[in-house]
Amino acid sequence: MATFVSDIGFDGVTTQRLVELDTGADLDDRVFYLFVADSTTLGDDEFPLLAVDLDGEPGRTFRVPVAFFADVSANLSIGNMDFAEFADAVDATGAYRGFN
Repeated sequence: MATFVSDIGFDGVTTQRLVELDTGADLDDRVFYLFVADSTTLGDDEFPLLAVDLDGEPGRTFRVPVAFFADVSANLSIGNMDFAEFADAVDATGAYRGFN
């Protein structure tokens, strides 16, 4: 299940700060990963979201063009694959565009 948040308080937030916020949350409120729409996302024709690991390797990131979001999100949410598998499969630009 995805929760969408639009909050000006997150404007300009760093990856490290997202990790700190999650680490400081109550156990029931912690999450495993985030997808962030930042200035890079909004300035690129592929709308690559920033995927942020908050569990296995907190702070590890990769980009997910919107065309691949459903594949990544679905596999992470059902535990079929883990964050590192996608992060390890990025291309030279740091974006996941499927397994080749």
